Amino acid sequence: MRPHAPRPFFYGHVILSLCFLNLVLVGGFMASFGVFNVALLEAFRWSRAATAAIASVNGIAVIALAPLVGWAYDRLGPRIIMPLGGLLIGAGLVLSGRSTALWQFYLWYGLLAGVGIICLDFVGTTTLLSRWFRRRRATALGFAAMGLGVGIVIVPGVQFLVTHYGWRAAMVLLGLGVLASQVPLNALLQRRRPEDIGQLPDGASFEAEAPGTETAGAPGPSTPPAPARPAVHEWTPATALSSFPFWSMALGHLTAGTGLSLLNTHTVAHLVHVGLDKLGAAAVFGLAGVVRIPGTALWGFASDRMGRDRAYGIATVMALSGIGLLMAAGPESPAWWFVAFAVLYGVGHSAANATFGATLTDIFWGRHVATIIGLLEIFYGFGIAFGPWFGGFVYDVTGSYQYAWMLGLLSYTLAYVSIQLSITWKRRFHPETR
Repeated sequence: MRPHAPRPFFYGHVILSLCFLNLVLVGGFMASFGVFNVALLEAFRWSRAATAAIASVNGIAVIALAPLVGWAYDRLGPRIIMPLGGLLIGAGLVLSGRSTALWQFYLWYGLLAGVGIICLDFVGTTTLLSRWFRRRRATALGFAAMGLGVGIVIVPGVQFLVTHYGWRAAMVLLGLGVLASQVPLNALLQRRRPEDIGQLPDGASFEAEAPGTETAGAPGPSTPPAPARPAVHEWTPATALSSFPFWSMALGHLTAGTGLSLLNTHTVAHLVHVGLDKLGAAAVFGLAGVVRIPGTALWGFASDRMGRDRAYGIATVMALSGIGLLMAAGPESPAWWFVAFAVLYGVGHSAANATFGATLTDIFWGRHVATIIGLLEIFYGFGIAFGPWFGGFVYDVTGSYQYAWMLGLLSYTLAYVSIQLSITWKRRFHPETR
């Protein structure tokens, strides 16, 4: 029996590390706006609604441009789109640091940097990692999504810069840091797929690949891999738009975005309303963010081992239990009550990134997968826009967040239903796709 040649280092680990770092930037950029928001209010005395709308423009950019970014990614690949994302974020921050009018912040921080976020966030990351990892697809997506939580550590550094050097210097320095790091790293190190450098997904050896798998075997490690076998059904944007799983997943994107943005925006205010001091309320919600970091990796691993629907079902029960504790919290609630909410909700809702990303690529895999994911991101953008508004509206009318939390319960339940229906459809009609 001929001994196998030593397996080369699997370059997918480099790709995974790059995606993790990209999402650290995305998470840090989004979380840091709270610091800049306060600084801009003090500097310009604009209304809170007008200033907060700078961040809302990021959501509008997702709704308007995510399909275009997905289309461009399918055609140009990560070595162009991801450095471009870093370039747009860095330029947006530098130009914002030189801005003096509100419309300039809308343009540079909201729109320009917002398009950069789309280039580095869910669409490209999901598509790229799903090419490099197939058997461990959700595990890879879960690890990369940890970057969103780790990005929160940027916020204290941003506050330090604002306090000691001013918000203008902080924006410019952050922008220059992005330009010096994310742009060259992605331009030099990104690769579209393992076959481009003579490797196979998951780091498999050519000898181990048997006929009938997605990539045919080859006689030896020095032989380049055969082209990937096409799935029986080749998805296009048109066929996806006319399919049941697209609209099922669209419902999931809408409701996941609604639930996430609703809880992110109003949890601290609700905790203060029921009797916690501001620092305590922020600490509780911060704990939910901290436990989210390992949660994303945990659910990605569980999704690959247990199945997407089973793992997400357990995660959804945890998230719903956490929201239930939040609804029942009151002035007499003990400290452990709030800790239990933070842990259950934080761990439970962290499953969404890995589960939705893996399920989408399981179903819609093909040459147009990034375009299809970009189309679905439109619905996520609508959810992100609707959730915060509804929570504020309900409180203004009723003086309570209880109806808002009911929407949160419904949103996370429907997100699970969308995953379950989509996976059931796949098992019945397209079990051969991966």
